[in-house]
Amino acid sequence: MPSEVASEDRPDRELRSDFLRGQMRHWMDQVVAAGTTRELFELEMWLRAFERFFRIKNQPLSEREAKQLALRNWSEELRLVDNVIRRAVQLCTAILTEDQVNLTRFDKYIEGYLKKDDLVDPYIEKLLRQTTPEAGLTLLRDAFEDLHVLLTDLVRLSRIPYATFTSVGRILYREIRRSHLLALLIDRKFKPIHDRITNPTVAALIRAVPDDHARRQAAKVFLELFRLLHYLEFADPEKVAEEDLKNTILVFALITSETRLLLAYIERRVLRYVDAESRLHEIYDSFVYSLPFEMKKVISTELVDISVARQPDIVRARVENSHGILKDCFQQSLVQLAQVFNPLVQGHDIFADFTAKFEQSVELREQLARLVRVVREFQSRRDETSAGEMKEAISRFYDTDMKYLMYRDWSGFELFFIEILKCPSLSALLQISHRFETFLSTLHREVQKRSILQNRSSPEGNEPPAEAAGDGG
Repeated sequence: MPSEVASEDRPDRELRSDFLRGQMRHWMDQVVAAGTTRELFELEMWLRAFERFFRIKNQPLSEREAKQLALRNWSEELRLVDNVIRRAVQLCTAILTEDQVNLTRFDKYIEGYLKKDDLVDPYIEKLLRQTTPEAGLTLLRDAFEDLHVLLTDLVRLSRIPYATFTSVGRILYREIRRSHLLALLIDRKFKPIHDRITNPTVAALIRAVPDDHARRQAAKVFLELFRLLHYLEFADPEKVAEEDLKNTILVFALITSETRLLLAYIERRVLRYVDAESRLHEIYDSFVYSLPFEMKKVISTELVDISVARQPDIVRARVENSHGILKDCFQQSLVQLAQVFNPLVQGHDIFADFTAKFEQSVELREQLARLVRVVREFQSRRDETSAGEMKEAISRFYDTDMKYLMYRDWSGFELFFIEILKCPSLSALLQISHRFETFLSTLHREVQKRSILQNRSSPEGNEPPAEAAGDGG
């Protein structure tokens, strides 16, 4: 008897799924026509981020904090959630403006769907009516506006316990998934309007993979990496306003979770079907091994305690570091995977900024080496002429090359720059120059560590000797 009931229910479930998929396709067509694909992608990203942010393993916590969740004050995290809720309300409104215009056409689509069969389950008709984009977004916007009112008062409390934090997460989860259409938007990750591989180089090499199974797996990994890079665009400190930088913690939480899922897919579903002696297996295996280290740099080092940081410079520097680490990591992974299928592929064939970043890093490395040599020349000659040449070289670097340093190093260079320019005597300048040389040599080593410069040594004569790092005080 139960099996008979199950067999009778299956067509209804399939019919409901068919209705939802059809509405989703129609909605995506509307979004493209209205020119709101970016807004929809950002909204989807934040909705996903809400679900991942409340999972502790995606939180940038120190080991001590992770063991003392009940003692921690979660008010700053909920303040960030409230910020993103307000952004989500704006996005719902932007998308709804177009959806309201197109609502009549959508109603006609529903009427046409209902006329396909003489008899339609009333539940199905109700489902169709309630899962229009307008209905789903309006419900979501109303729920978010109510949550914003609650959170505005809640974060004023001196302390918010972990139980309250998780309760807010559960409420968000339920409200987001009240709409069947929005739930499908989240659960069905890849969509043609967002996730097509438009790069001709990558598209061509995927098409050229002879084995169907290997081709599908490679395509999924490429799509995942491209989507992670797409998420990172919303955590780029050059594009995010100063007051919104902390909100990027939610983006990094989402990226952490999505990367973990990608690596689990590679380890459990991909590697077992790839020849263990092949170059492809080696690359996939390297992802499983190396990507967690990069993620740990970000989530367990750079972003720890950023939610409670008060100095804007510290927040910007940490977000910049995190963004740079992950962008380089994902781009390098994508290029390495592409080179397995076509060894002639270069980074600039896939990413327009790949060559620019490489050239900037090479130029920065060389200019730092030149500046070290100028400083040493002054230390050797100890005269006004060499002092003037050193100050001129430092000024030139400040004007043209300092912007290529990590943001966290700008203030250090500026302090030396001001101190050297204002120094009144050669003896005092000599003392400062030793400290400055050590600083420059450290910067040179850090630039050389950049992933984009790995296995590319400095030209002969352009690298400070190793012992330079220990000079001076």
